[in-house]
Amino acid sequence: MAHKHRTHRNHGRHGENASRDKLLIKAVAGTIAIIAALIAIFVIGDRLEPETKESRGSIEGFFEPTLTMEHDGRTYAHQELDYTTLLFIGVDKPALTGATLRQSGQADFLLLMTIDREDREIDMLQIDRDTIAKVQVYGAFGNPAGTRETQICLSYAFGTNPEKACQNTVAAVETLLGGVPVDHYIALDMDGMSVLNDALGGVTVTLEEDFTDLDPAMAAGETIRLQGQQAEFYLRSRSEVGDGTNASRMDRQATFMEAAAELLSKRMAADAGFVGELLSALDEHLVISCEQMWLVNQAYDAHKYPRTGLKKLDGVHTVGSDGFVEFHADTEALMDYIINTFCE
Repeated sequence: MAHKHRTHRNHGRHGENASRDKLLIKAVAGTIAIIAALIAIFVIGDRLEPETKESRGSIEGFFEPTLTMEHDGRTYAHQELDYTTLLFIGVDKPALTGATLRQSGQADFLLLMTIDREDREIDMLQIDRDTIAKVQVYGAFGNPAGTRETQICLSYAFGTNPEKACQNTVAAVETLLGGVPVDHYIALDMDGMSVLNDALGGVTVTLEEDFTDLDPAMAAGETIRLQGQQAEFYLRSRSEVGDGTNASRMDRQATFMEAAAELLSKRMAADAGFVGELLSALDEHLVISCEQMWLVNQAYDAHKYPRTGLKKLDGVHTVGSDGFVEFHADTEALMDYIINTFCE
């Protein structure tokens, strides 16, 4: 198994994720100067103090990784300052407002984007909604009631508002990834899919399945530029299309994302204000855990990074005792992904 080679080591968590990324983007030189000054103060201060007096400060372990993993007899350190992770959540509700416990909807779409600032590339992991994971569940009055091994999409349902629903989904994904932290989340409701598609000018796809029961213009084999509700049909339809599986729907979502990413990159290259305009158009359909300006900066900083290609976890689909489909990720393949993507 080949692992990424880094030219530096011994990073650790430094402050809140959003602030950290802003410093890295806008003030790298200033940050280095501040850290150097702090080191100088501590070193000189220790030399001036009497030997019997206890030191007032220490940076010992300040840059040590906070997460390590054991695999095949080796220890791997999570290089968290090298990465920014964003979890994109597609919710199967027409709107994100007014959510109540167990009525918030489900996370029908999950995509983890990892921006690797060291290697200057973007990794994207599409997580099957039916993945069996440890999910925090809550009782009738909103009190924590332990964890349950269940479909990861249900993590969103245990939220009394969109923010808490997203946070519970983030926690489930972090647990699935062995504790690797998710820095931010971006949730989009069902109605926002068509708004996103139309704001990009319409994503062009070739239909591998027949959608004519939903729209007569969407016949199998046709290459069309999706408009309006066609985008929602293409991205969300499952039982009434093809073999009716989520795996086939994930393939369509991957096709849409690749084409949409190309359109987004072209629009960003032509218009420096496009991302801000896009976020404004989607405002009532989004819940975002970070500041909008930070997100805009991240987008323009990283949009020229090469993408490593959309990835999926290896594993098997089964039918559970309740009759619902389950996806069981291969534990060895999952660990390989975690180590190759996030660790030294």
